[in-house]
Amino acid sequence: MSNENDDNFSDTKRISDLSKPITYLNRVREQFAIGPIKALSDLLEEVEGDLQNVARVPGKYNKDTYSQLLEKYTVFPVDSSNDPTNLVRDILKDLFGGVPLWRSPNLQYNVGAAVNRVSSALYSLALDLNIFNINDGLSGNTIIAEHAVTQILSELADVDHKNSCGFFTFGGTATNLYAIKLAVAKIFPQSRKDGIPRNIKIAITEDSHFSHLNALNWLGVGVGNALVIKASTDRTSNLLDAEEKLSAAIEAGYKIPVIVINGGTTYDNAIDDIDAFVLLRDSLVKIYGLDYIPQIHVDSVIGWAWLMFKDYDFEKNTLGIESNTLVLLKKQYNKIRKVNKADSWGIDFHKGVGSCPIPCSLVMINKAETASFLSYNEKVDTHQLAREFSEFSPVDYTLETSRPAGAALAALGAIRALGKTGYQAHLGNLVQLNQLLRQLLLLKKRNDIGILNKNSPGYVTMIRIYPPGLAPVKDIETSDSDKDAVEYTEKVNVYMKSFFKFDMENRMKYSKGVEYSYSSKYIPAFSGAKMGALKFYPTSPYICAEQIQEAVEILLRQKDVFDSMNGHA
Repeated sequence: MSNENDDNFSDTKRISDLSKPITYLNRVREQFAIGPIKALSDLLEEVEGDLQNVARVPGKYNKDTYSQLLEKYTVFPVDSSNDPTNLVRDILKDLFGGVPLWRSPNLQYNVGAAVNRVSSALYSLALDLNIFNINDGLSGNTIIAEHAVTQILSELADVDHKNSCGFFTFGGTATNLYAIKLAVAKIFPQSRKDGIPRNIKIAITEDSHFSHLNALNWLGVGVGNALVIKASTDRTSNLLDAEEKLSAAIEAGYKIPVIVINGGTTYDNAIDDIDAFVLLRDSLVKIYGLDYIPQIHVDSVIGWAWLMFKDYDFEKNTLGIESNTLVLLKKQYNKIRKVNKADSWGIDFHKGVGSCPIPCSLVMINKAETASFLSYNEKVDTHQLAREFSEFSPVDYTLETSRPAGAALAALGAIRALGKTGYQAHLGNLVQLNQLLRQLLLLKKRNDIGILNKNSPGYVTMIRIYPPGLAPVKDIETSDSDKDAVEYTEKVNVYMKSFFKFDMENRMKYSKGVEYSYSSKYIPAFSGAKMGALKFYPTSPYICAEQIQEAVEILLRQKDVFDSMNGHA
């Protein structure tokens, strides 16, 4: 029979039992110690220092290696590791084989960015401290980074920062997702409750990123409701085709919530005539008496960087940029600065010259009051964690709740580390060296090599190579549409793919010189068949003429070796 003293004893014992340290807890705590951070930083510096000019971290990456590593790492350890530094070192050794080193001047693979040290440090610290960018209650002053970057970008584009807004999200894909969602909600506010209506078409471009179709899929619009505007020969969107297709859709009873245009395509860095598309939109509203205004969204996740040339004195040219390159830079700047005429636009700091880690993307909305349409409710009423004691609460209109602060901090760090002049020099160098690449190839006067985007103003060069026996008739691809032309294009594509596989397996996997990539469906030939191309896309700030010259020599040498091996010599 229990009594009061027994109860007191029981309570005391329970408190004593609850207060005892759990066995093994110190081993767990070791995994959260700050100490290894310095050692890991040193390790990464050591690795990258040794591989300064190597395109990738050495190591095997193939199916057999994947199977071996998967077998090793699917074993769930019972005990905690004694040394976090060694654990990270082991994982780096096993899993980082083949990882691209974007700082390397020999990596010309794609549009990925070389990350500057300030951005890397701030991003890493934000991850380590687990900083949310939900509101100031969970982020403290780091929320200011988002405001500051948004204001800087607004000012570069001559957008009134007091009336604009922007927020960081999970990638360039998300900037388009947000824009389309916002556009639909503005025209159909009830869609937030009742769902996406069926009578809509979303206008995109022929050279748009595939994420545009992904957005239509994820939003429930459906890829079948994409209205694809054809590209002109310079790969900008054809305004006449846009007018015909938009007019036909409106006359058929469809509504057009948004027209998504190019603000720097992946393959050509092509920027559409934003002014012309705004005028076309306004004209259609007037002609058809529309009771809504289609949104203009510029997918400028690459092209935004040319905004850095605002206030650059092209006459004085203090950076000493080559004259023809300077003309191209000015042309691109004059195009992209018109984003202030659009309704929304996107930015990727993790592409090209952005110099930030992945993901670091920013969607800009030129009229901040429209951001409220992103909320599921006309009157935002979120839980107290989000807004009750907060001066600023992006969670009101963002898809992501637990948004990390690392992206905003990294972007702010990059801006302050490089400055406007730093961005100008970085971008100018990449464009100028692509001009050098094309000039060097043209000087070779080889009829088995062609530059598909020789007039592109950007920093990517698309090269098509031909089998020796087919090279003399290569014009068939740009002038004919018959069966023979289709077969010819396909033969060249097969040849190019075989060459790229040969070069990758015999040279690039071992980091021997400059590395590039291959696009199997770059642009349509006159016949409609897709033309593949070798893609040279330098983004490293360390790249110079030496690597460009090496890229040309390697390409020609490897092609000759490949042709000889296949009986073409």
